[in-house]
Amino acid sequence: MDSKADNIVLYDWLSFTSKIHTPEQIIDALGLSHVPWTNAKGAKGYQDRKYFSCISIHYNGRPDMGVWCEMSGQGCRTFETLSTLETDAMKKWQKLLDFIRSFALKITHLDVAYDDHSGILDIGEVSQDTQCGMYVSKSDYWECLVSSKGTSIQIGSPQSKVLIRIYDKAAERGKQGEHWNRVEIQMRDDRAIQFSMISLPIGEAFAGVLLNYLRYVEPDTDSNKWRWPMKDYWYNLVEDAERISIYTAPGMEYNEERCKRYVVNQAGNAIDACIQMYGLYEFERMIQERETAPNPKYQQLIKQHKFDVLCQKVERLFGEKRNTVFDAGALALQQNCVT
Repeated sequence: MDSKADNIVLYDWLSFTSKIHTPEQIIDALGLSHVPWTNAKGAKGYQDRKYFSCISIHYNGRPDMGVWCEMSGQGCRTFETLSTLETDAMKKWQKLLDFIRSFALKITHLDVAYDDHSGILDIGEVSQDTQCGMYVSKSDYWECLVSSKGTSIQIGSPQSKVLIRIYDKAAERGKQGEHWNRVEIQMRDDRAIQFSMISLPIGEAFAGVLLNYLRYVEPDTDSNKWRWPMKDYWYNLVEDAERISIYTAPGMEYNEERCKRYVVNQAGNAIDACIQMYGLYEFERMIQERETAPNPKYQQLIKQHKFDVLCQKVERLFGEKRNTVFDAGALALQQNCVT
């Protein structure tokens, strides 16, 4: 994303469990049977898991644990980009959530976020208003943190079924000079299930839940603080989020530098040993004839690289700086499995 990106509302985490499906059936329900899953060690009592691009399917736990599917922020982007359920990202989500509801599966964690790129929120002002109590909320727990990663406000305790975080996403990603604030609703268990059942566009659903749990307000004489007028910035945020009825998927984030770091730093010793044992020509032949299925994210990276090469040629010929969305994501990719 760059500083000219549109404000969006997006799904940014999904975790659910099933006691009636196999890992393969969950993968099929995601529309991701065509991608190369790897086997890895499970977590939280599960012995095994299948993993692909920040999506984990945990299994082989206790009999009452079933199968646990976990998609982080980048896992959600993977699902939107590569799932074969539908061609449209929002329809993919609708189909997946329909699957979850139809089998009464348990959603344990669902994050929905609003990204402000246009300057609606001043994170410093929000932090100050929080500390001064210029808000109403269903939770009496709040905290404001300031660090080298920027300012972060949290309304609701970590144990809450609904927790709201407001933070400087640009600072978290190390993007100096860019305005990117995120308002994130983190929902657990029955609250997550209830959100998935709201039959409204994602922007309206987000705005409605946000208004129900948190409002920044101006002082008033009314004894009921919930009736105090909203601060302009909060009104503008809710109004902007509500109008977002068409879901725009940010897309998977992967770049050449991250690919190179993996090959050189993690697989470099094995590659060097193979070249010394078999020679460069034979090593290249083995790579070309490998049995593993092509990974869509690497195919996408190759297409991206070709596009960048073409843009560089145009820049040399016309003496103009290229304008490509791919360059802006480079710093963000230093952090794995987040958006």
